[in-house]
Amino acid sequence: MALFDAFAIVDWSAANTPTTGKDSIWIALGEREEGTFRLIETVNPPTRSAAMARLRQFFRDALAADKRVFAGFDFPFGYPRGAAGAIAGTDDWSALWSFFADSVQDTDSNTNNRFEIAGRLNRDRLAFAPMFWGRPEFQDIPGLPPRRPEPYPDALPERRLSEDRARKAQPVWKMHYVGSVGSQAVTGMARLEQLRRDEEFAGKIAVWPFETGFADKLDAPITFAEIYPGLSQIEKGDKSCLDEAQVETLCEAFGRFDAEGRFEALLAAPADLQGEDKRAALMEEGWIVGLGYRLSDEVPSEHDNSGIAVPNRRLHYIREPSRIYEESFRLVREATDLSRFPEEAHDLVIRMVHACGMPEIAESLVVSEGAIAAGRAALEAGAPIITDAEMVSHGIIVSGLKQQNKIVCRLNDPRTRRIAEREATTRSAAQVDLWTDVMEGAIVAIGNAPTALFRLIERIEEGAPRPALILALPVGFVGAAESKAELLRDDRGVPFVTLPGRLGGSALAAAAVNALASGLGE
Repeated sequence: MALFDAFAIVDWSAANTPTTGKDSIWIALGEREEGTFRLIETVNPPTRSAAMARLRQFFRDALAADKRVFAGFDFPFGYPRGAAGAIAGTDDWSALWSFFADSVQDTDSNTNNRFEIAGRLNRDRLAFAPMFWGRPEFQDIPGLPPRRPEPYPDALPERRLSEDRARKAQPVWKMHYVGSVGSQAVTGMARLEQLRRDEEFAGKIAVWPFETGFADKLDAPITFAEIYPGLSQIEKGDKSCLDEAQVETLCEAFGRFDAEGRFEALLAAPADLQGEDKRAALMEEGWIVGLGYRLSDEVPSEHDNSGIAVPNRRLHYIREPSRIYEESFRLVREATDLSRFPEEAHDLVIRMVHACGMPEIAESLVVSEGAIAAGRAALEAGAPIITDAEMVSHGIIVSGLKQQNKIVCRLNDPRTRRIAEREATTRSAAQVDLWTDVMEGAIVAIGNAPTALFRLIERIEEGAPRPALILALPVGFVGAAESKAELLRDDRGVPFVTLPGRLGGSALAAAAVNALASGLGE
């Protein structure tokens, strides 16, 4: 059954002057009629204001004719997990859209303040992780470097889940140079949010997948979705530029798939997108239409010869989450020697091996006496879980915390930076000084910074409240082996789990917490 009557495919641009032709805005418009699809018009408006005016009229005409519209835009609809909270105050895509709608000044002549916004965010709300980069060399924007800085901040992810899967996709933090989708996202989200607020269209627009649950609720009069023409093999052909060819090809392909009842498959959640990753896609990051379908290497009909992702033609692999877990843990058990661990520690060892894919870590993993019992008792008592990095926090399966234990990470607390500057140390170590009120009887999971483990040991020696368990799994070449060796030399009376040497990481620390909370249950 077809979902939509009309289609608009938009190749966006953040240009600062009126522009047409290559690297400007292109819009392809089409309609479905009685099981077929026809392209109505392709336009190349010189400004964003002109583009929005044409789209408004297209939406207005469709609503008047009681036609449902799919509108695809080739810019990111969200930022990597955690970014919305840092920028807009809450981990919610709509807050991010509102922030940009209220902040962006985008004139009818295309001049805009996107670089100033990025610089201001780097200086203020993202001071702990100044992620934005890229600007014209002649513009001096405080806080916004012209090139990607090295080392690059890691307190927030550089890429969304969808960008990790779509390998050619650029990160949203890139504001200038070829593939600067960051500027397109800032200006695009602002324009779409303004349209959502317009009384004429308010309540008639749903943003995929945030408001539709992927393909669960596709009944709004107008559906906005993120697209990425780079997923498809599209040739310029006889068109004036590749941009024109891409919008026309996608418009015709999507409309044809819908007429044939196959478009819904491209809007459904990929079978392997589960748990916290799916929640992040639905709450913060968004997704790309068709991501997860391979490009067709066959020609299923006389039309499908453009390299467009064809629904229902997928590779053969295990998709069911429960089967994936079951088979994974079975293989881990076969490959891992659990004989030297007490039975109560088996789930933890299996989870950690599963997290890194290395059965050999079991050969050196150290689980102190009483560590498993202490950790489980702490969780059952509702004790907090303290982490040294946001990545550890994000890896913890919240649904497995039966007592809804609080997860605490103070790396980005404004006080942390002041302590770090005063003590000439890392923020990871400085935040440990802010753990006093939650450390008594807590589980401390360190999966990133050796300095955090060193400072925790110092704090315990100074008489700070004692945690119930330390998951000591910092990773790296400087201090990781040494900090864990110090804990092994003298545990200060606190049970622990650690992996001697350089190996460790946020995934291992989160896996250890998940094992204590729910064993091998998904």
